[in-house]
Amino acid sequence: MRAHGTPFSTALRFALAAHVRNRLALALAVAFTPGWLLLTRACSYHVTLHFQVFPAGGYIGADNNQTSQVSSVMNSVTVITGFMAFLETLKSGPLERRLVLAGYRRRHLMAAKAAALLVIAALLALYATALIHLSFTQRQVAGTALALFAANTAFGGLGIMLGFLLRGELEGFFVVIMTSIIDNGLQNPGLNPPADQPWLPFTPLYGPSQAAYAAAFTQAWPGAHAARGLVWFALTSTAGMLAFWLRTRSFYAPGPRASANGPAAAHAEPRTTPPSTGGPVRPTARGRWHDTA
Repeated sequence: MRAHGTPFSTALRFALAAHVRNRLALALAVAFTPGWLLLTRACSYHVTLHFQVFPAGGYIGADNNQTSQVSSVMNSVTVITGFMAFLETLKSGPLERRLVLAGYRRRHLMAAKAAALLVIAALLALYATALIHLSFTQRQVAGTALALFAANTAFGGLGIMLGFLLRGELEGFFVVIMTSIIDNGLQNPGLNPPADQPWLPFTPLYGPSQAAYAAAFTQAWPGAHAARGLVWFALTSTAGMLAFWLRTRSFYAPGPRASANGPAAAHAEPRTTPPSTGGPVRPTARGRWHDTA
């Protein structure tokens, strides 16, 4: 237990430290999320909006201003979580490949990366839930926190996958931001009240959004729908970790029977003793022996 726990805890500390050093993401979480919430509250009109919430069993009525607040906060925290996961994965990639080459087990690195993401997702979900609760009274505070946590993990897994697949920061930021904007727009009750398109349940935020609206405005427990976000987290993070495994699959220590053309031969020391050819020999400029016979 100790042999496995120590590498994991060390990798977890490094992953969390990398997230803490991301000052831009922390500033966005502290200032951007409440700012966006206040702007939405000030600008969205008050009217009763009827839309479908499947955990509640059908259509419900809620204030458009409050539903817009839930949608804007979810958009904000998912972008921040995906951004943090992507940047940490992208920047730690070279170090992690060197650690694997030095003998560090990949499962410890990947488990620590996933655990650090879950911590970040939970903290952002609690912070966002508190902001919403300060704005208006929710029916189920714990349910809202669970829905936001599931949404964060879905986009965090997407960030991990993109960090392993993409090479530049700009591409990853664009994919994370546009995916969150499009997905949140599709789930917004003001834009899509029926939410009954056959392909919609396969989007990352379908389950967490349905869970968030059910928790904020009804007494129906949204746990089953929130779990869909965790499924997305499992799928995307596993895809990213598979890409990492494929990139590091050739990092091994060659055995004594390695081929003459393999890695062992490539790093072999030059010969310092003459071969037994029977004839006169002399060293060349590269330290090798040349038969002059």
